[in-house]
Amino acid sequence: MKHPLREPLRSASMIDFRELFRRDTPLIDVRAPIEFHEGHFPSSVNLPLMNDEERAAVGTRYKEAGQAEALKLGHDLVSGDRRESRIDAWVGFLKQHSDAWLYCFRGGLRSQISVSWIEERGLRVPFVPGGYKALRRFLLETLEKESIRRKLLVVGGRTGSGKTLILNATTLPSIDLEGAANHKGSSFGKMGPQPAQITFENRVAIQLLKHDPAPVTLVEDESVMIGSCVVPRALKDSMNQAAILLLEIPMEERIRNIFEGYVLERFHSHAGDHHAVAKFMQDSLDRISKKLGGLETARIRGLIDAAFQIDGEPVLDLHRPWIEALLLRYYDPVYDRSIAKNLDRIAFRGDARSCINYLKGLK
Repeated sequence: MKHPLREPLRSASMIDFRELFRRDTPLIDVRAPIEFHEGHFPSSVNLPLMNDEERAAVGTRYKEAGQAEALKLGHDLVSGDRRESRIDAWVGFLKQHSDAWLYCFRGGLRSQISVSWIEERGLRVPFVPGGYKALRRFLLETLEKESIRRKLLVVGGRTGSGKTLILNATTLPSIDLEGAANHKGSSFGKMGPQPAQITFENRVAIQLLKHDPAPVTLVEDESVMIGSCVVPRALKDSMNQAAILLLEIPMEERIRNIFEGYVLERFHSHAGDHHAVAKFMQDSLDRISKKLGGLETARIRGLIDAAFQIDGEPVLDLHRPWIEALLLRYYDPVYDRSIAKNLDRIAFRGDARSCINYLKGLK
């Protein structure tokens, strides 16, 4: 039986974009790399018809001499071995992903040319009418609609409470903003390169698409900025009005969570390089030094230096002093001021087990 998304299509309205994203359908993005990096979809791979330089040259020719001359230049630039290597890339991907779709920016010439060249090799691939622009518009509409209609429950708690663990411990739908942003949300939360803002928004919208309606959708309490990514306005507005599940965890457990999730995890990701991890912690401290104050920053810096003097696997007892000082002097006061303004929104508060039991009762 044919996959419903593989049927021949004549207009964007005939494509079920929802199912396209829900199924993580492989997507061949034939736009130039610069366009791809400005924003793309999780299941897409960039196999461009033209590279950045070729696209720029064709664009200039289009402005100066019109479409026919621009098209001629494009065929001249992407010809011979260069043309064949690009077809090879598409064909190789299609042989591994027979259900793939292809798109360019608007579903125009680049898509049509790419599909026709692929057909010369005896393969067929559908392309998205309306291209990336249509898919992006659909996801923006999804973000707006789903943010408004969903009943959200914000999982809150002081830094190190293990809020993400609560989200993972229930079968209720949840939005993983930190995963989408590739950032844990604090000055110390950098996990690696962050996506472009558009890519972040696409990831969040697709998460919402994949979750069927439920009594509530969980989302971890986040500020408007997660590293360099901005939480979409409609979603943030809904979060600011939603009920709060407040996770209350003892200080010692929070210190352990931070040690394991930030210190140990980074130590292992840096292949045991103490100097690299120590520098990361110091750089992260510098980003909040103005708010923390000069004396406290100097004191905590000294505690971090002392903790990283010992070779081998990091030891909790050595790192406890600076983690606790950072929580007491910076993160706890900031969070406590925030939650004090929203006490009327707290639907339930308790330890991890109590919160999980509360969530089970919402099913």
